[in-house]
Amino acid sequence: MAKLKIFRLDEYSWYVAHDLMEFLNWYHKNVNDIEDVDDLSELEIIDPEDGCMWCDSNITPEDMEELGDYDEHCRGGVGDLKRVPGEIYKMQTFADVLGDEDIKEPYEIASTEW
Repeated sequence: MAKLKIFRLDEYSWYVAHDLMEFLNWYHKNVNDIEDVDDLSELEIIDPEDGCMWCDSNITPEDMEELGDYDEHCRGGVGDLKRVPGEIYKMQTFADVLGDEDIKEPYEIASTEW
């Protein structure tokens, strides 16, 4: 299995793919046309161990106990917890969210758009 990478083109969305060409081809076909090199000026490639996201999976009973009745329990990074109506989210690395998953095609793994 090829190592996955996280791709960020703007401040709103993060995508997972095996490599840059796979991501660019998929993005061009499924999300938005890439018309010139300026469209890639903010492209950032992130190792899944180095980036993090809010996710509602991998929540443990200990996490729920730690959050208690509070809306947030934040220490400034991985492991932070917050409650969004009806759900509990935990700040996790992309690697923790992906686990051992391999993908058939790229997809949006995280977004600032709730």
